[in-house]
Amino acid sequence: MGADGHTASLFPDTAALQEKKLWVVANRIEALNTHRITFTYPLINRAARILILVTGADKAERIVSLFGPDAQPDAFPVQAVNPSEGVVEWYLDEPAAAGLAEKTVAEPAAA
Repeated sequence: MGADGHTASLFPDTAALQEKKLWVVANRIEALNTHRITFTYPLINRAARILILVTGADKAERIVSLFGPDAQPDAFPVQAVNPSEGVVEWYLDEPAAAGLAEKTVAEPAAA
């Protein structure tokens, strides 16, 4: 996940967020002045298991807002990752998780 809440190349306020049928599209990202090829929600949300990796202190504030009560998937595309029959697992490093309450952070599994 990026600091702006994007995932894959699904960036805030881009056309690919609205795609309902195609699994892969070219997506214009004005903020980066580029096009990217991206998976779309119809493909991503068919997965049985989705892993979201978040690293870095620059993501800490966004993580706190993502797990608040008000979802805004057009502004924070990672919020629309919601598989119909699968699970989503979040993996955060310590700096990215810094703003979360202690009880929301799971201890690593014993090896």
